[in-house]
Amino acid sequence: MAFATDGKVGVGFDRRTATPEFGLGTAAIGSGNTTWVYVKASAAINDATVVILTTPGFTAAAGAGDFTADTGFANGEYGWIRKTTSPLDGN
Repeated sequence: MAFATDGKVGVGFDRRTATPEFGLGTAAIGSGNTTWVYVKASAAINDATVVILTTPGFTAAAGAGDFTADTGFANGEYGWIRKTTSPLDGN
């Protein structure tokens, strides 16, 4: 499992909670230079599911998006999703 490398205290990328531990939209850098965003699930999400991140509310739901929920969510839970597309645009 990935771990935070940017000095943020209390980050657990696989932890899910009923109340927020961080501000929605908080970003963190993880091992392997991965990028993570703190969100609220707008529906149940299975483990290893590609998700869509909706802003400005920073909610996540299963769908063809740019992130993956490595650990599943129950509807309404808070936790971290991992960016799984390249930030490079080819320019």
